[in-house]
Amino acid sequence: MKKLFPKEKEIMDLLWSAGHSCLISDILKMDPALSRNTVAKVLVHLEKKGYIKVESLRQSTTKMGRAYIPVVSKKEYEEQWALIQALSKDGFIASSLLSYFSTLLCTDYVDDEFLEELETMIQDYKNRKE
Repeated sequence: MKKLFPKEKEIMDLLWSAGHSCLISDILKMDPALSRNTVAKVLVHLEKKGYIKVESLRQSTTKMGRAYIPVVSKKEYEEQWALIQALSKDGFIASSLLSYFSTLLCTDYVDDEFLEELETMIQDYKNRKE
């Protein structure tokens, strides 16, 4: 997951809060301080980064336009960045990894299969050390 720049995050927040696909005109209605050119450029970047996709073509008041919808939820974004920040918190990889796994275990991404694989990896490591 690539980092969002401030303007990208601002527009993603608008898309997340909308709860439905949005045309550029919809985004501008939510935040009239934004410029059409800025929104259009940021949407291209967000699509390239994999954060949004074109859900459909819709008629706006004057023309047909692309309706964008988030591919990544706000919760997923925040959880991923919490994990990345935990890893990069200090220069010690071992403590960073422990912090990473501690954070990971508090998310919805961990299931029994993941825990079994992790236990197998730890046991394999212990066996190689003996």
